[in-house]
Amino acid sequence: MWPGIALVCSLGSISASLVFSPAGSLNFGWTAINIIEAVVGAILLRKLLPWYNPLQNLNDWLRLATGSAVIPPLLGGALLWLLMPEGTPVKTFLIWILSESIGALALVPLGLLFKPRYLLRHRDPRLLLETLLTLTITLGLSWLSMLYVPWPFTCIIVLLMWSAIRLPRMEAFLIFLATVMMTSLMLASDPALLSTPKTYAMMNVPWLPLLMILLPVNIMTMVMYAFRAEQKNITESELRFRNAMEYSAIGMALVGTEGQWLQANKALCQFLGYSQDELRALTFQQLTWPEDLHNDLEQLNMLVRGDINSYSMEKRYYTRDGDVVWALLAVSLVRHSDNTPLYFIAQIEDINDLKHTERVNKRLMERITLANEAGGIGIWEWELRPDVISWDKRMFELYEVPPHIKPTWQLWHDCLLPEDRAPTEKIIRESLAARLPFKLEFRIGVKDGIRHIRALANRVLDKDGDVERLLGINMDMTEVKQLNEALYQEKERLHITLDSIGEAVVCIDVDMNVTFMNPVAEKMSGWQQEHAIGVPLLTVLRITFGDNGPLMENIYSADMSRSAIEQDVVLHCRNGGRYDIHYSITPLSTLDGGNIGSVLVIQDVTESRKMLRQLSYSASHDALTHLANRVSFEGHLKEILLTVRDTRQHHCAGLY
Repeated sequence: MWPGIALVCSLGSISASLVFSPAGSLNFGWTAINIIEAVVGAILLRKLLPWYNPLQNLNDWLRLATGSAVIPPLLGGALLWLLMPEGTPVKTFLIWILSESIGALALVPLGLLFKPRYLLRHRDPRLLLETLLTLTITLGLSWLSMLYVPWPFTCIIVLLMWSAIRLPRMEAFLIFLATVMMTSLMLASDPALLSTPKTYAMMNVPWLPLLMILLPVNIMTMVMYAFRAEQKNITESELRFRNAMEYSAIGMALVGTEGQWLQANKALCQFLGYSQDELRALTFQQLTWPEDLHNDLEQLNMLVRGDINSYSMEKRYYTRDGDVVWALLAVSLVRHSDNTPLYFIAQIEDINDLKHTERVNKRLMERITLANEAGGIGIWEWELRPDVISWDKRMFELYEVPPHIKPTWQLWHDCLLPEDRAPTEKIIRESLAARLPFKLEFRIGVKDGIRHIRALANRVLDKDGDVERLLGINMDMTEVKQLNEALYQEKERLHITLDSIGEAVVCIDVDMNVTFMNPVAEKMSGWQQEHAIGVPLLTVLRITFGDNGPLMENIYSADMSRSAIEQDVVLHCRNGGRYDIHYSITPLSTLDGGNIGSVLVIQDVTESRKMLRQLSYSASHDALTHLANRVSFEGHLKEILLTVRDTRQHHCAGLY
């Protein structure tokens, strides 16, 4: 933008020269010297003054004066001297330096201070009225002083000092510029204005110079006294603020309006891992997590515009080590007396551990929610004193109540079946009186019929030991109840079947101990079921091979390949009886194939074996003589022949 600015300034200088001088006297070399001075001054000011607030104190003003009103005019005067060696170069040199210095001191401060937001301040009618009134009075009295008062500049100094005291910097420098322009225009229009003696004033008020001496020094004395008192208060206040900031347990910082870190306490430096000097070389934008920056800047702009007084947000920062940390940020804005933003106060609290705990709790809550949803569990809370009941989403689904309806005791009470209301209410009131948890089951009416609910609740006590609130759950037990009922019915049918059949049934576990006996098994063994439970099977069932044969030591040792009649197995009753039996054993398995025991089914074949023996005797003996018949002879002959072949023995037989 510098070439455009230089062109506009050159045209302005030429136009001003044409107002007071003929066109033939124009010297474009002077315009070129002005451009050189401007470039040199701009470079010096960039080096000497801070960019964010160039005029903070008297030292900054001295640097401004040196960089704009001393060095550039001297350089320009030297160039002019070289271009005009004839004539009166000393006079021209001095005039040039003074005119350039005056212009620089009048214009450069305004150029450095001006920002677009300064125009917004004059929406304040008080500041605008005060500025216009001061400008009018200063210009009017300065004009009168130039015309009628001896030593007019002394009076103008007093007026400008009054303006400097009354107004902010920008408005004060604007009045200085307007006053200089007016007085210079008056002098250019009438050069004899200063040489004309004001005889009337000198004759009537001869002591006026003494008054003009006293006014500025008195004003400055009072201003400096007020300034020192205010400076003392500011110093004390700043010391308190600095101590509060420095020794604060949370991070605190002063941040410039452009985002630069102006000051940070130890807690913040430790949190981010930077030193004070390292932070001052950075902006908060550089340390902010990109996803959080837009929201931060948006609220910052609202704060600057005055839409909000402060804001807070959770955001992430980069540390010096490159880690990402969470912080709770609270920001407020400090404004100048003219309502312009000065700096931001940022409080940055470390919530990294809190965020970690929050993530852990969130995951835990997700697991609990999933478990509750999978188990059909509804959660409720009842605050007794305000009598407020809260339900979660699942509770509304269990009771088939619309979510917009507020849950109350009466609403819950009306959902219960009439026959369950009194006992349920009694259990709850007794548990409240005893300050104990409770567990109960009840039924509620829904559209599809009846729903079985199991409720569990724990009490939360207040500081006096009274029940403050109840926290509990409701579980839908309808399906479990239906399964239990179906299982009970199936079990009853099985018991009736086992009690009705004519065979003995004995159930054993994997350790061969009795777990069940039906009545037929009790009769044949002589053991009652309650006495036999847990007793080894072969202790309850005394089984032998034949009437007087050896005891069976392994229930699986019988020859299952033989028919029931051919198995010569006898069960001896505990009470003295005996039974010819045939048994079968079937293993019991779980769904995944695991063995949980066996079922032994015993048939009484006593009559069948007796009949078989009778038939066998009748087939091998004559019915009249009871002697062995031909069939018996042939059987014995076959046995002898087999013996001869196997043992190589000789037998003699005689036939009649």
